[in-house]
Amino acid sequence: MGIGNQPGGLLPGREGQPSDSLPKYERTTLDVVTIGAGYLFMPLGLVLALVRMLSTHYKNYRKAVNYSLMHHVFVGGFVQMMGFIVFSIFSEVAVDTGTLIGMLIMFSLITLLPAAVFARSAAKARFRFSQLANQYVHLITVERVRYTGDLADRSGQSEADVNRDLLYLQKYGVLDSGLLFHEGADEAASAAQGGQAASSPFSPPAGGPQHQQRGPQQLPKSVRCPGCGAQNTVAPNQSTSCDYCGTTIAYS
Repeated sequence: MGIGNQPGGLLPGREGQPSDSLPKYERTTLDVVTIGAGYLFMPLGLVLALVRMLSTHYKNYRKAVNYSLMHHVFVGGFVQMMGFIVFSIFSEVAVDTGTLIGMLIMFSLITLLPAAVFARSAAKARFRFSQLANQYVHLITVERVRYTGDLADRSGQSEADVNRDLLYLQKYGVLDSGLLFHEGADEAASAAQGGQAASSPFSPPAGGPQHQQRGPQQLPKSVRCPGCGAQNTVAPNQSTSCDYCGTTIAYS
């Protein structure tokens, strides 16, 4: 996935606080219709909310919204039931007071308890996504990770989830829209780590004394791109293309 064409980071003044830039709940037109249906006719609103949850709950940023929809649907059901009770009180039809109180308690248990559970679930889901966004921000702006496979490994998400989350964060300006990301893992960085492990002073040298006489082993190193100035990892005696502008960079 390529997004933008130049290196970048967070927009000024937002580093470390992506939750301040994200909407509390991103609601589409269908979400608003679902909430309206929940307050006007609870069964229809419940069906629409379940459809939205089943079709979009795999997206990290939608989980809080879906729980919030369910909360509003059950609150809407309580409002409708209260309207029915008030109508019964002021209508000419005589209703026993004890029956009304029993109906009120039953309707409260049926609607308000699930509403409270979904409200709590929405708050937890929003907090978890805020933490995940903070982790993305740190990995991308501080550790300069630009491969979605590496982001997936470090964050514990699937690569498809990472792609969706990055687009969402760029949409709301948490991440610079000019950032460029690549699919898969950074093989050059993995090779660099492998080379460093092989040259560890705690590991016995391979090949015995003859190997020691060959001199120090060359390792991959970070080289500044002459085209855009970005740092790129280059393997010994090889060249690579810059991750950001495509300029060929030689090992020197």
